[in-house]
Amino acid sequence: MSSLTFSPRVPVIDANICVGNHNTGPSPCQTPPQLLAEMDIFGVQRAVIYHAQGEHISPTDGNTLLANWLDKDGRLIPQWAVMPVEVSIKQIEDLYSQGKASSVRLHNTHDNLPFRPWGFDNLLSFLSEVEIPLWIPLVDVDLNDLAITLNSYPTIKTVLIGAHYTHNLAVRNLLLANSNTVLELSRYEPIGAVEDLVDEFGAERFIYGSWYPRYAMGPILFYLHHTRISEEDLALICGGNTERLLGLHRRDND
Repeated sequence: MSSLTFSPRVPVIDANICVGNHNTGPSPCQTPPQLLAEMDIFGVQRAVIYHAQGEHISPTDGNTLLANWLDKDGRLIPQWAVMPVEVSIKQIEDLYSQGKASSVRLHNTHDNLPFRPWGFDNLLSFLSEVEIPLWIPLVDVDLNDLAITLNSYPTIKTVLIGAHYTHNLAVRNLLLANSNTVLELSRYEPIGAVEDLVDEFGAERFIYGSWYPRYAMGPILFYLHHTRISEEDLALICGGNTERLLGLHRRDND
């Protein structure tokens, strides 16, 4: 009988973890040491984290609370929430000038502002200029708006997160809309679809994320280790691509 113990064969960065308590209930990890212990169970060396407060309530307040989660060893990498208003963009500009903004995450505007160029140009133009990648939850945007906007900003770096099997027909066209768009794989479960997409677009267009604690940290990581993708591609998807997107080699050596 084979062992039930799993450990990753390649270095792992989880590109999508939420910290802090959500309005749906308290987080299972209330402190950085608790989150780091959870990561250690699955062999996750580092994680990109954002604060629940910044997801749906206030990006600026969420970012202030996120600062309390940063560990001294740098295993927890901050991802700042942002929306296209002056005070939020100014906060990101300040963090960028301090060398602290390696990525940002789109705050959910509750359908009050469609994700179109006319509503987001000030934010998207800034992010394109400074090359800060933008994480976009697919559950929070209209796919038609998203495709139009991705096509309108060809140099912007974006990561589409939380793609569900119901997005299967749309994912390929979204990746075609902008060559700098990357797909996060926390919920992308159609059998054989990851391999097909890697064959078509290359492993550089995909990253591992769990969206913990919305989903468990281990299942998609286990799944990726049991696909037919090569070890080299597996290493890119599980950590190398996120490292490149965030410029972690450069930042760690500064």
